[in-house]
Amino acid sequence: MQTNDPISSDPQPAVRQPKRSRIRSRYHRPRLSTLLLLALFALAALAVLSLPLLVLLGGYSYYQILGRLAPGVRVGDTRLDWMTVEDAAIALHRDWNLGRELQVTDGLQSWNVPASEMGLSLDSIQTARRAFDVGRRQPMLAELRQVMNSWLRGWQVVPVGAFDPLKARQTLEALNLQATRPARNASLYWDGEQLSVIPGELGYTINIEASLSSIAGAPDLTLASGYLRLPLMPQIPQVNDVGDALAEAQHILDSTLTLNAYDPISNEQFQWEVPRQLIGSWLVIEPGAGGPVVSLDPDRMASYLADLSADLGEGRFLDGGKYAASLAEAVGLGQPFWMMVSHTATTYPVQAGDTLTSVGWKVGMPYWKILGANPGINPDALYAGQSLVIPSKDELLPLPVVINKRIVISISRQRLWIFQDGKELSVHVISTGIDRSPTQPGVFQVQTHEPEAFASVWDLYMPNFLGIYEAWPGFMNGIHGLPRLSNGRRLWAGILGKPASYGCIIMKLDAAEWLYSWAENGVVVEIQS
Repeated sequence: MQTNDPISSDPQPAVRQPKRSRIRSRYHRPRLSTLLLLALFALAALAVLSLPLLVLLGGYSYYQILGRLAPGVRVGDTRLDWMTVEDAAIALHRDWNLGRELQVTDGLQSWNVPASEMGLSLDSIQTARRAFDVGRRQPMLAELRQVMNSWLRGWQVVPVGAFDPLKARQTLEALNLQATRPARNASLYWDGEQLSVIPGELGYTINIEASLSSIAGAPDLTLASGYLRLPLMPQIPQVNDVGDALAEAQHILDSTLTLNAYDPISNEQFQWEVPRQLIGSWLVIEPGAGGPVVSLDPDRMASYLADLSADLGEGRFLDGGKYAASLAEAVGLGQPFWMMVSHTATTYPVQAGDTLTSVGWKVGMPYWKILGANPGINPDALYAGQSLVIPSKDELLPLPVVINKRIVISISRQRLWIFQDGKELSVHVISTGIDRSPTQPGVFQVQTHEPEAFASVWDLYMPNFLGIYEAWPGFMNGIHGLPRLSNGRRLWAGILGKPASYGCIIMKLDAAEWLYSWAENGVVVEIQS
């Protein structure tokens, strides 16, 4: 359809207007909202970054102003964060001084020992003050840095220790009794057939002085660690080389050992051959000035002598305590050895009509010795069945016995025999004591020699006097030649062979003179009833 509009009827085409571009320029101005977001983000970041600093500053101000310990402060396992000095001291005393133990070791043994017994304790007040100084007494930045380190990583405070060396020494000496192992000397071992060498072995003991020095040098560190190592001191064996001793011991084993015993009361002799195996069991090695020395164990030898006593019969024994040491010496020297048989005390049942004097006559014991062995008895009122203690007859032989000589006297036969080496040398007519002053039967020995004794009671001079027993304390009876009075008169020459004396044994002058020279002190005198 056609229009009458003159424009629209223009045959020229219409010109298109260009469209507005949708792409903005890179240099456009930001919007206000974006700037605000950026500002808020920056403030938030600043706040986050400054928060620790603010907290740190706050904490720093808190513990500084209120006098508290810095966060993270410890002494060992004891936390002291934010405590006052007083509270910290209480906590330290509780944890460190009440029930705290040390592990003590010498490297071979270990003990759990209360720290207090080792003389160690914590000075809780000084340690609390030392902990209080963390973050203090420095420039502010240094204090802040120290507080931050304490807070983030913790801060260990070295404790202030106290040490009592006297208490520690007492404990160390007690531990040393358990810890010490003595050095073992090289020795010989007898297996029943042959000798072998046992090498020496090192010993040890706690070095107490070095231990005390170690603790005293750092009591705080010892207390803090809870551990104490005790140094040992070696004990060197005194005997390491037993070559010479081995040769000496072998010589002893190869020797023949014969034990001899003599009973001076019964005049019996005994003899035993000691087996080689037994001697080997007695051997011991001891340190000497020039090296190891072979000896024999006296205790084992005494035990052996006790076993031999069973061969002697009841009432007789070998005194191991008396003879073991001298026997050991004799064995080592390869010498023969003699022992005296010992006798026990006995008892006597009183018979009707017995007196103390008659009992002494029966048992061969002076009455005054029986009286001394029975305190409290009435010697004038003995009764049948009463039990009297009779002392050992060894009491009548106070001197070492001369084994190969013996004098035998018979009261009933009025004779005296002289024996040497078991052979009779001579026999003599004698006189013994009269009834009212009898000669005491028993086994005695020559105890004294007096060229001319004097008895003032009877005005008697007694030539070549051999004292043999005390008739009572201080009054010695003996053997002597024919006596004389102070006027020179010789007595009893015509009545030898009959009782005549006041208890002594009377001989002819020449016989008494010979006997005086022959019978040394210790010769046994047996007086038979």
